[in-house]
Amino acid sequence: MKRYLALFAITLVVALALAALARRPRTPALAPAAAPVPQVTLALAIEHGAMAPSRAAVPKDHRIRLEVLNRDAVTVTLSLAGYEDRLAPRALARGARWDTTFIADRPGEDFAWLLDGKPAGQLTVTGSHLVEGHR
Repeated sequence: MKRYLALFAITLVVALALAALARRPRTPALAPAAAPVPQVTLALAIEHGAMAPSRAAVPKDHRIRLEVLNRDAVTVTLSLAGYEDRLAPRALARGARWDTTFIADRPGEDFAWLLDGKPAGQLTVTGSHLVEGHR
């Protein structure tokens, strides 16, 4: 009988120890550091109601450092169709400069630079819309 009592006591101690270990707060596993986003500078100018250069291409999933200079004689409003949620339309006075950044994560050739709502140039984001490794 004493052996069963000793076995019961040992089983109870082990069970309590395992329960305490199971309830112990866990330290979260450290997530691997995200790879830095490559950056590309895109320098544009507004001249004679158009963008110069009229066509530009940037790689997909890059941070675009946008530098726009208004060389026109009038104030214009510039926007990028398809990226309005990232680049709000911006009024640029004569001689004004706009420096900003955004992530070009939407591939395609359909992105028009709009000056006062009219197409004035084209931005192409090169690369696939497919996630690498997926079919």
